[in-house]
Amino acid sequence: MTFLSLPFFCFFPITALGYFCLPRRVKNLWLLLASWFFYLWARPVYLSLLLFVIAASYLTGRLLAGRRKKGVLALCLAVLGVLLFLFKYVNFALSLAGQALGLLGLTVSMPVLELVLPVGISFYLFQAMGYVIDVYRGKAEAQRDFLRYALFLSFFPQVVSGPIARADQLLPQFDRPHPFQWDAFRAGLFRFLWGAFKKMVLADQLAVLVNTVFAAPESYGAVQLAGAAVAFSLQIYCDFSAYSDMALGTAGAMGFTLMENFRTPYFSRSIAEFWRRWHISLSSWFRDYLYIPLGGSRRGTARKYVNVLIVFAVSGLWHGAAMTFVVWGVLNGLYQVAGALTQPLRDRAWAALHVSPEGKVRRLVQVGCTFVLATIAWVFFKASTLEGALAVLGGILRGPLWVPLSMGLNRWDLLAVAAGLLLLLLVDLRSVNHSLTGGYLALPRPGRWAVLWVLLFACLIFGSYGTGYDAQSFLYGFSF
Repeated sequence: MTFLSLPFFCFFPITALGYFCLPRRVKNLWLLLASWFFYLWARPVYLSLLLFVIAASYLTGRLLAGRRKKGVLALCLAVLGVLLFLFKYVNFALSLAGQALGLLGLTVSMPVLELVLPVGISFYLFQAMGYVIDVYRGKAEAQRDFLRYALFLSFFPQVVSGPIARADQLLPQFDRPHPFQWDAFRAGLFRFLWGAFKKMVLADQLAVLVNTVFAAPESYGAVQLAGAAVAFSLQIYCDFSAYSDMALGTAGAMGFTLMENFRTPYFSRSIAEFWRRWHISLSSWFRDYLYIPLGGSRRGTARKYVNVLIVFAVSGLWHGAAMTFVVWGVLNGLYQVAGALTQPLRDRAWAALHVSPEGKVRRLVQVGCTFVLATIAWVFFKASTLEGALAVLGGILRGPLWVPLSMGLNRWDLLAVAAGLLLLLLVDLRSVNHSLTGGYLALPRPGRWAVLWVLLFACLIFGSYGTGYDAQSFLYGFSF
């Protein structure tokens, strides 16, 4: 079951209706059973692993209640880490081991384990790790109610692809009454529809162009390759922010608030700022549970830069078990180190040009440079191999300007995507200082209906769906 599927469009109204109509004492049980049904739709074995993680982290929290037992915490984190390694990284590690032995002159055929990657494992394992660490630090109370804690890890809007919730942010919401509120319900549905628009009309249409060009970069010219690289930057933003919009909209319709995951990241003036506004739940997780424990910036400048590189290398691995993801992560870390080292020089250059630090010219240049740097890094994220990524970047620098070859979209598709991207730009510009749903609710009734019908018809007319189409192959998530 996925957000953009007929089963979900049946599941959610029944779940929401039951939640609002049932007595308060059974609301959480209803939500938990619905969440397990949602997750069970993938494969029964997936749910068994989720239940194990729930039980292990719940028991650890109880053992840590009021007692700082490093051994208990370390054992739990090790077990959860081994699970993540086993299902996601063991084949990658075996492949690297085989290559290392090959460099030593040893020919070893490494086995390939046929393990199915459970849906959302990277997200709910990090959420469980964050919980036990917070209990150990005294920042969160160890949960006595197993049902309540199980719902915390299983809550269906965010169990598959986040946002990664914190115990102090989400757990208290399960104790509060959430009566039906018309404004919250329609705002949540509007945000879900806005996410569906970004996914179906923008991300999936851009994916056609991107996949076509990246599949054969040697066949295209520099302008086409650069356009495909920019298109992927926009695709991945539309794709993942769309999932977050749908998750927050679904939860918000029932009265729950999840962490905002994106705050117009492509308006950032530096890569460091970009990562404070992109995938916020993950970036803040790495900051609080890896960067700061490594020493953060407290142990000198050199150690700070090493910590940044470690965090972003791990972040790259979190996104995928391949060297392309590692390079993508390290490159983002190097951007930040280089940015910090060159900051004084750049400040002096701007001052010599008499450009105001907060002036529009400097802002536009910084935003543009940040987007270009992010786009270069995204090429490694998208490419299936390092050679493929280098072929795209090399073609941009050395290839012919243009090759008369189709990029997968006709002119009408391109016009629809261009119009959709213009709408996205206008919405993002407004959302810098205003809430998306707040602005929608502030419209007069005819305006609200007009917005809904425009988005709905755009999805129906220009969206990607139909026979053979997997509407939920989210780049950051796992389709099921």
